[in-house]
Amino acid sequence: MKLLKQLLKRMYHDYAVMFPGLDVKRIQQASVLLRKAGVPQIPSDYVTFLTLTDGLSWNGLELYSLSEHERDNGAFKHIGLLQSYDEQSQNPLLKKKLIIGQAPEELIAYYPVQNEYQILDRYTYQVILKLPRFFDVLYFYTGHLTDSSDKQG
Repeated sequence: MKLLKQLLKRMYHDYAVMFPGLDVKRIQQASVLLRKAGVPQIPSDYVTFLTLTDGLSWNGLELYSLSEHERDNGAFKHIGLLQSYDEQSQNPLLKKKLIIGQAPEELIAYYPVQNEYQILDRYTYQVILKLPRFFDVLYFYTGHLTDSSDKQG
């Protein structure tokens, strides 16, 4: 969790849009509602992320929250996991996957059958990369922040 907090802090200082984190009880209640709606279970390491920030947007990367967030002027709407699932659930190539985010060319999914995160081509839905932990996904997109900060500091 310490590494996750450090990486999120670096993203925040690099102008990431973050939302207030949720308490675990709220996440568990929302998880039950999502499961009743047919959404795959939220993995525990993503739950940890949601306790620190309920989703984020940074440099083209969007990681979904439990609920939708709208910016003050309404010009930006950050979607939630349920809305994402509703949009993707009709696609047979995404069945049984929980789409937790997107990047300009990719979708970010959790595949509970294999207990892995997958980076998918946004247009063909082919798996580009498989990763074991959510932190690995975040590092995949933000590793240069860590590398450049470590060299400077």
